[in-house]
Formats: sequence, C-alpha cells, structure tokens
Amino acid sequence: MTQIDVDYHKKFLKEKRKLARKCPSIEGDFEDFKKALMVDIKYNNYTVPTGNDKYFRIAGLDDCVTLPAFVAKAFYCEKMNKGMKSGFRITFIYDPSENLIYFVQFYFKSKHEIEDKERINKLFTIK
Repeated sequence: MTQIDVDYHKKFLKEKRKLARKCPSIEGDFEDFKKALMVDIKYNNYTVPTGNDKYFRIAGLDDCVTLPAFVAKAFYCEKMNKGMKSGFRITFIYDPSENLIYFVQFYFKSKHEIEDKERINKLFTIK
C-alpha cells in the first residue's frame, strides 16, 4: 500500500495551536481527522472523494494553481458535542503524483467565512 506523506504550512500550525487553546481536544481530533482523510483518499483510488458532505474542491483560484485544493467541512471536535458539524474548517492541497497532503489553513467558520484563497495562490507563485 502506498504511503501518503503530510506537510504543513507554517501558518496552519500557528492556527492549530491558537485553536487548541480554546478547544483542548483539537490536537487529538486533528490526528483522527488526518487518519480518516488518508483512509478516504486510499479507498477512493488515491483521489480526494468530493461526492459527499466532507470535502469540497475550492473554486476561483488563480491559473498558476496546478493542484486541486480542498476544504474539509466535516471535522469532529470532541469537546464541542456537535458531531461532525463543529464549525471547524481545514483547507488542504493533495498532490496525487507525490502522494502528499499539504495542510494550508485551519479556521473556525464564524471567524472566517471562506478559505484564504490568496494563501493558496501564493503557494504556487514563483518568487
């Protein structure tokens, strides 16, 4: 079975630490989410399954963005008692040729209505 690697944008890690101060279970909840995402990708022939209520492809990105970006809207937070509708959102990019999940943004939907498309666009801009 092919290994899926994981990497993080530095701002993602900062956002996760900040959210963990408000919701102490977030570290463990994120690890569970990451494992579930890897299983979903493996069982969907190494693509992100978008035909469900979990993952949605992000539209409206610049032409320089060569890989699909997704937002996960189903995130279980143990301390919130809301099931998969906790309100947390995780933005990530999946590169099937490298089998790499790159986490870009972690936010609460009441603080940011939509994902930071500019951050994703900047990842693909050559400096």
